Amino acid sequence: MNNLVDVFMFESNNFNHAWEQAIRNVILNPRQITFGDKRDKKKALDSIQTIVLGYNAIKQIRARKIHPKFPFKAIDKYCEEFTDKFLEEYRKRPADEQFSYLYYDRIVHQIPRAKKNLQEQISIDVRSNRNQMTTWKTCLDPLSNASPCMQRIWIRHEGDNEVSVHIHWRSRDLFGAWQANLIAIVNMLYREILIPNDCEISRLIDFNDSLHIYETDIEAAKGVLNK
Repeated sequence: MNNLVDVFMFESNNFNHAWEQAIRNVILNPRQITFGDKRDKKKALDSIQTIVLGYNAIKQIRARKIHPKFPFKAIDKYCEEFTDKFLEEYRKRPADEQFSYLYYDRIVHQIPRAKKNLQEQISIDVRSNRNQMTTWKTCLDPLSNASPCMQRIWIRHEGDNEVSVHIHWRSRDLFGAWQANLIAIVNMLYREILIPNDCEISRLIDFNDSLHIYETDIEAAKGVLNK
């Protein structure tokens, strides 16, 4: 049992405090793992974390208010990758200049249905557990060394023009990507699905099967906690 990675669940109404808490959970309860595959072994401190973000945290995400010590600063440029304009230009690139996947490319064809599903939930005043978008391609991704980390996005109408959003991740870089991921995805959801339906996120639950800090980032991550 001592080899098992620790499991955490916490709530926060502050986006930056949530990042600090998630880092604290990993640093103060270190569980070192080597993951990946034989071609690309990675060492990290790992955790399993479910993070519940409230309405104020969502407002901070929409405003793109990253932590002062979050290392990735090109947030606006990253958010552009979740747009039709970027995807159109990206698909014109030579194959050797493209990534193994883009999140937006994996879900863009599902967005119209998700928007329609939410509209239907609102119109008939019913909650549906079927409104989700998935990224995993069963015929391709299990054999790939660069398969999507985000697995699915689940959206449910909760009444009074409020929705819950659940995001599920099979693997996640806590130190270098966590805040950027959520900012880009949440802003995309508002633009494509929620604003057209006059809705807001009242709660977001971020499920992480493996939320880790890479070995090379551990000292920098400790610096986030040294106030």
